[in-house]
Amino acid sequence: MAAIAEHPPPPRAERLADRATPDGVVPRQGRLTGHADLSTRPDFEQLLVALCTQATGDVHLDLAELDFIDVSGVITLLRAAGTLPGRSRLVLRNPPASMRRILELLGPAVAEAGVTVD
Repeated sequence: MAAIAEHPPPPRAERLADRATPDGVVPRQGRLTGHADLSTRPDFEQLLVALCTQATGDVHLDLAELDFIDVSGVITLLRAAGTLPGRSRLVLRNPPASMRRILELLGPAVAEAGVTVD
């Protein structure tokens, strides 16, 4: 089961402050751990949509602790990104190599969904 944990801004808070919008909104941050596959998709999707719909700006997800994600998990990420307000983006950090490959194969759909890899 994949889990999303929000965490406080890292020590480099001054860089995050630079990313704040003109009205002072600092991007939300979290990390994704565990497995994200077809069997965990409903719970995974519920967590992601809750995180994205509550956002007021970009959402940054650290994926360094993600053990496994399949195509259905990546598509779930794209769908959740579609619930972000306005021009907000879902920014993925440290995605596993296999996930990078899936994102490459999905091509323009990734950008259209508002997902970027940092």
